[in-house]
Amino acid sequence: MPQCRVLVINDFAQKGGAEEVYRQSVALLKDMSGVEVECFDNTRLDPNAPASPAWNRASAKALEQVIRQFKPDRVMVHNYHNVLSISVLHVIAKYKRVFGFSTYMTCHDYHLVYYNPMLQYFSNDGAHTLPLELLHSLKAMRLRASMKGVIHDGLRKAYWHTMRALIKPERVFDVVFCPSPFMQQALRRSGIVNTEILSNPSAVDFPPLTTKVNHSQRLELAFVGRVSPEKGLLQFIELAQAADFSHIERLSMYGDGAERPAMEKKFASLIAEGKLAFFGRLAQDELFDRLRDSADALVLPSLCAENAPLSIIEAAWLGLPALVHDVGSLSTFGNEVGNKIMFRSDPSSLRHAMSEIIEHLSQPDRQYNISEYSPRYYAERLARLMRIGTGSEISAPRENGSSLRIELQS
Repeated sequence: MPQCRVLVINDFAQKGGAEEVYRQSVALLKDMSGVEVECFDNTRLDPNAPASPAWNRASAKALEQVIRQFKPDRVMVHNYHNVLSISVLHVIAKYKRVFGFSTYMTCHDYHLVYYNPMLQYFSNDGAHTLPLELLHSLKAMRLRASMKGVIHDGLRKAYWHTMRALIKPERVFDVVFCPSPFMQQALRRSGIVNTEILSNPSAVDFPPLTTKVNHSQRLELAFVGRVSPEKGLLQFIELAQAADFSHIERLSMYGDGAERPAMEKKFASLIAEGKLAFFGRLAQDELFDRLRDSADALVLPSLCAENAPLSIIEAAWLGLPALVHDVGSLSTFGNEVGNKIMFRSDPSSLRHAMSEIIEHLSQPDRQYNISEYSPRYYAERLARLMRIGTGSEISAPRENGSSLRIELQS
């Protein structure tokens, strides 16, 4: 008989970074001896059933059936508010009283603390990151948290407050996992104190590469991710122009998105000059080969608060520094790694940051600390926090894919 049955819940089976962590957590839990895992996501729902993101009765009914059949000892939630809706929390709370299982949630975004899950508000001059000190203030309530107009914004805020009055999400869970200190700070400022830091595991499955020494005065920067407004790529290109592409030989973009065609048109002259290059979305192996061969540093120019951008960690895994916009979680996440150099949104700051990267790359003895983001570390800490295998032996994968036996103490 399994020692522990774990139900893992997420909106989507496949989509973005949160889904990658969802799939990894499932795989790592399945690798633990004495653990049986059941998944619940959008693939378990009838695609023809009527659904509402406000209160999805179909997902609530489907989850209720899974819980009654599986009878979990632990329930771990990644995301629910995009598809499954807050209705699933009502089911979890109800059956937690019946079966007595423990409950956990990973905060991949800021929906527990603000109307906008990316912690953004909007004004006539664009999108902005909400300062944490404004959370739950009257000013934050007045700020526009949606781009869809005043009526939509008002309804969204009313729904947010109503759902938290009816079902307090933070009370449904015994522990809320925070992938970054910034997220933990946001939650605690909002009165959610049952939190623990749990760093997301990197999906990189090869040993960390040796750092390369580079004495060049002109570097190739690589952007990896969605070409969408919140990622700040448009603004970074404009900033690089204002700084006369100081120390930047080329900016290479690996990714796709709705903004790409307009950006290729807007910056056609820079593309013709070879200062910009769009390569589209590549498979991970091909992407990492490109980055290893040609990139000198990764750039993360995001305008939103992000949360736990693993691009910083993956850059370190590849032996590369990361040029990071000094905003939100980007300003603190991964500080212990040793590969971050930050810039602000003005030309002089970018010039200074590029000079710092040149100096950084010239150091032959630089080292990056990424042990906290390995699948092995994540599996061990997840098991401890969820009290899985306490006093017994579990297994977790090594970074190279083999297994490692871990003894957990009572």
